[in-house]
Amino acid sequence: MNNEKIDTRDLTQIATYAALIVLAIYMIRIPMPSAISNTFVHPGNALVILAILFMGFKKGTIAALLGLAIFDITSGYLPVVLFTLIENFIVLLVVECIFRYVFHYDNRMRNIIALGIVGAVTKIVLIFFKYIIQQLMLGSVLGGAVASAISALPASLFTGVVTAILVPLLYWPIKPVFDRFK
Repeated sequence: MNNEKIDTRDLTQIATYAALIVLAIYMIRIPMPSAISNTFVHPGNALVILAILFMGFKKGTIAALLGLAIFDITSGYLPVVLFTLIENFIVLLVVECIFRYVFHYDNRMRNIIALGIVGAVTKIVLIFFKYIIQQLMLGSVLGGAVASAISALPASLFTGVVTAILVPLLYWPIKPVFDRFK
């Protein structure tokens, strides 16, 4: 779908997948203790990565970011929606670059597992720096901001592990559905 326009079928697919992300986050979330945020583990991070694997970068990114934005706006996370979108866009860029330039769109199991791990690690690193930036914006000194970000790492690491497991676990059962509508 390099230079193709997005048609009604594509819009329906994007909207449906965005809704899936919203519902998955609303319905399946486990609160995690964190000193600086209201963190919870959910399947949305894995679904974000899977969006580009199923629909390609353009449509997948639109669907993923739309789903995350809708969830954040409707759940009281409006102040951090921009951070969420930037953070996840970077994750999608990294995963797409690895999938395209390293794996040449080869979807063998080991590559899908690696993409889940790459996405999870990228997300953990981005969350760490996001927390530092947020703490600095709140007036903390750099040392305090880093200490606060470190205190949130256990929740981020658990989220990353769940994402790395769910990407390959969900890829194979869901892929035939998307293949049917190509």
